[in-house]
Amino acid sequence: MKNQLQIITILVMVLGSLWGTAQEKVHTDTINGNVIEYKGYTDEEFKDLKVRLRSITEYLEERHELFVSDKKTEFKDRIEKINASVENGTATLEESEKIKKEHAEDLARLIAAHRAKVDAHLNLIRTNRASSFYDFTLEEEFDDQIEISSKSGINIRLQERTKTKQKYISTYSGFTLAFGYNFMNGEDLGINDFSYPNNNYFSIGYQWKTTLDKDKNNFRLLYGVEYQSHGTELNGGRFITQGDQSLIAPLASNLPLGASVSKAKFRQDQIVFPLHLEIGGAKRKEYEDGRVRFREDGYWKVGIGGFAGFNTSSRLKLKYELDGRDIKEARINNFDNEKFIYGLDAYVGTETLTFFGRMNLNNVFNNNSVDAQYITFGIRLQ
Repeated sequence: MKNQLQIITILVMVLGSLWGTAQEKVHTDTINGNVIEYKGYTDEEFKDLKVRLRSITEYLEERHELFVSDKKTEFKDRIEKINASVENGTATLEESEKIKKEHAEDLARLIAAHRAKVDAHLNLIRTNRASSFYDFTLEEEFDDQIEISSKSGINIRLQERTKTKQKYISTYSGFTLAFGYNFMNGEDLGINDFSYPNNNYFSIGYQWKTTLDKDKNNFRLLYGVEYQSHGTELNGGRFITQGDQSLIAPLASNLPLGASVSKAKFRQDQIVFPLHLEIGGAKRKEYEDGRVRFREDGYWKVGIGGFAGFNTSSRLKLKYELDGRDIKEARINNFDNEKFIYGLDAYVGTETLTFFGRMNLNNVFNNNSVDAQYITFGIRLQ
């Protein structure tokens, strides 16, 4: 009986070893003539790995093609300048031919070095994947998906890849950020109603820019969405009354007896959808591979348009002293505000920095309340 148990134990161990060997299937790949073994991957996992490696390879090859195209285009521009120097007499034909040859040799060396860099990067990634020292950070720049792997667990890394190889891009997009100064303008408002130095404006948004003339890109349509905030401080103990009719009135009658006011600031938060026609210069550049790009750097631009949106919140922040205590109070959404807002907007600037002016055509408050409209100006990054 004892011998039988020993035999059974040995058989179980042998079968377990064979099972483990069968499970630890070895897959191979070849790069630069070298065979690389991938251990610990199932057939399905290795299939997914091959898809990912092919995606990375295509991405790196695309980057290399763009690099070559950019450098060849730059080489072509330099040759044109050299030929022009010969025509205008600032250089001899012999000198120009020598410079052209040097540029061509430099270009060939640069392209070969970049090719070697791409091949080395591919070799590193494949070797890294087959190694027990696998490091997912070596592939971060290529990640635009959720990856689930027995080698690396679950890694979530999202990155949008720009369509850099697209022949012609008619629409660009990006964030906008603006800081400025604003005040309320109205028939019944006086200079003593507001503490003008403490008024402020802020906005952040996302916009799209679409080319209207394909050949020169001198006319562009800008549109998007913005969050904006108007802050207006009242002066001299003044207060915006609440309820069905909002008026600017002395604050003392709306606070406990003996209160000493130090601050009363009215703020509105809004969502708006701006639309502008932009006019400005642009430099067209055609690359060796057929790509067409426009550069607006160094050119002035002017935009005119408007906006429409809605008011999301209104609040009056009060700060006063009562019986030796500092009290802060906020009164929210209890004002006779216009919910729908609209107005005009214009800007002028260069590259990403513009100076803008914005004027609301709607009243801050409804018709039966105080007559007031926002006027804003400042700087905008777009």
